[in-house]
Amino acid sequence: MHRTVVPRQSSAHRFATLALYRALLRQCAKLPHSPSELAACKPYIQNRFNRYKTLQSPSQTANSLRAGYEALDLLYSASQGDQNGVQRIRKLISESEAAKRQKSEWHRERAKVIPVKPVSRKELKKEANKRYRVLTAKRHPDATSILARPRPVVNGKRRVPVLVNARGFPFLLIKKPQPKFLSAVLDSKLKRRWKRMERLKRLESELPMARDEDEWDLLTGHKEDAKWAGPIRVSLKEVQGQISEGDRRTKELAQAMWKVVLEERKLAEQEEKQRVERAGEQPAVEKGNPSAEEHDKKRPSEG
Repeated sequence: MHRTVVPRQSSAHRFATLALYRALLRQCAKLPHSPSELAACKPYIQNRFNRYKTLQSPSQTANSLRAGYEALDLLYSASQGDQNGVQRIRKLISESEAAKRQKSEWHRERAKVIPVKPVSRKELKKEANKRYRVLTAKRHPDATSILARPRPVVNGKRRVPVLVNARGFPFLLIKKPQPKFLSAVLDSKLKRRWKRMERLKRLESELPMARDEDEWDLLTGHKEDAKWAGPIRVSLKEVQGQISEGDRRTKELAQAMWKVVLEERKLAEQEEKQRVERAGEQPAVEKGNPSAEEHDKKRPSEG
């Protein structure tokens, strides 16, 4: 079986195509400045190459290259002052512009005939989420700390926040979608901790090599005041302290947030109980047999 060759994945084909493309653009620069239609040759060639750059059929690729070489000969003759070549180029450019205008008019007429598709609820929700992400990209100037909750009084039904674990970092989710500023803060914390963990692993791998260097200096009689392993131990201890201190703060923050959740739940239960009691105190509308007076009013008069 013959091996299938994809033209755009062949280095020889790419070299030949790019060489033809450069040669065509160079010949466009050598064309006479008049008539003015010749200035559209360069964008026309660029458009054609972008249009046919994904061709995979060998026959279509060969026909396109053949047309490219014919266009190169035509441009060369026009650059040498051949008026027949200039007129042919002008005709090709004018036909291309006319076809483009006709296609644009056809699309406009088609858009008038085809009814506009109503926007779905999913698309509306997606657009609303995009606008919300843009509005919440920065911290609100009047925003208060989440640990300042629970609020003693709220408008409407109280929203109990949910404690969420984002790869080891806690945060309180009150409603969706999540603010972009909160996502940026969590992302920066995760990246900082990951960099510290990478540095810790690198120092742990370098410490045995530093000890070997110290032993080698001792064996060879090179006495130095500074040891190879000394600075690495100091850096290792510093990174371990930073990681443990960050984990301690994260744990304290998680405990404080969980306390907020419990207090919010307690207040929400109390408010729900009060709403139920107020609803029970309202006079209920009796549903049953109408009273005698209403029955007499509804009964038709006799005689």
